Amino acid sequence: MATSTTEALPVTINTFATAGFVLAFATNAAGQPPAPPEASPEVPPEVPSEVPSEAPSEAQPSTVAPAEISAAAPPPAVPESPVSSTNGDAPPPASTEDSVDFATDADPQDPVRFTESEAERDPVEFSSPTAEQLPEGIDFSTAGGKAPMLDAAEVTVAPVAPFTGTPQRFAIEVKFGPYLPSVDADYPGPGLGAYADVFGKTNSRGVAVGQPRDRLMTQLGFEWQFVNVGGPLSIGTSIGFFQARAQALLVQTQPADPTVRSDADRVRFSVMPFTLLLGYRFELLADRFKVPLVPYARGGLAYGIWWAGNGDGDVSVNDAGVKGRGGSAGWQVNLGMMLRLDFLEPSAAKALDSATGINHTYIMGEWQFSRMDGFGSLMNKVSVGDDTWYLGLAIEI
Repeated sequence: MATSTTEALPVTINTFATAGFVLAFATNAAGQPPAPPEASPEVPPEVPSEVPSEAPSEAQPSTVAPAEISAAAPPPAVPESPVSSTNGDAPPPASTEDSVDFATDADPQDPVRFTESEAERDPVEFSSPTAEQLPEGIDFSTAGGKAPMLDAAEVTVAPVAPFTGTPQRFAIEVKFGPYLPSVDADYPGPGLGAYADVFGKTNSRGVAVGQPRDRLMTQLGFEWQFVNVGGPLSIGTSIGFFQARAQALLVQTQPADPTVRSDADRVRFSVMPFTLLLGYRFELLADRFKVPLVPYARGGLAYGIWWAGNGDGDVSVNDAGVKGRGGSAGWQVNLGMMLRLDFLEPSAAKALDSATGINHTYIMGEWQFSRMDGFGSLMNKVSVGDDTWYLGLAIEI
């Protein structure tokens, strides 16, 4: 295989340099001072414009004995000349920003530079506390460009006040009880009154033989507690609903008829009372001494709307064309006792207050005096009040 002149020349120079080093070492070993080695003339590699087609002449053999050459250290490796035997143009130097393959791309004349492979990280920023976040009573002004040192003895932490509950302003209650409107209370005649004839207890023929039984009255109340003097003083209102039902009476009957009631028609008598009451709850013992009993009293005005209807829900009309409906004003008093349920689970009661604003929960019972009769004999009105009792639930918020 043909070898280029450029490739053979460095090998010849290195061979002569190695032989001279061996001779100098042998002379020094015999006691003679070593002669300075002659510098080998540097012969710059000639880059032929054209690659010769014929093989160059072989390099002159070295005069150093083979044994002496083998005893010397192996010559350092000479990098291959960047000049190609087939192309006279030198390759461009490798970029310092690219990675370097030392096996093929290293160049002795070009230093190797290393670049950081890891991206720079963003600097960490620290913010100073605002004036609202700093403890009170300490001068935090800087002196001489330095921040003041905090003394732990000067920093005081205010004690956490125990939870005493959210503000209490209102109360809501729902209650249920038996009710019998006093329509026949002033009936002076014999037998049963008009209300009892329709809604009273009957025999097998449907004839009324006794007073009507009580029906359910449902009431919803709300009050505003505007001042507290050992307990809240309040102004409140309530609305209720009552209804009685029965089979309608036949207009014409005979003693031999099996019934005096109509199987096809029913009658209803409904009452809806409204009240405006001034009330007071005595909560001092419950608040300070944890006694769970809260007595209360209310009193004020009442007005009862009433109407009589048929089976279709229409208001009844008598023979004179008068509709069976009206209203009666009067007064009402309620006396009751409430059992505060906070003592059953105090921690749950406080959590409920903190989360929803419900201060207290109660089971309540009361007695009601109601006179909705047009204030007695002053007005000719249907009496729809009743003296009765109620049980219910209440909350304060």
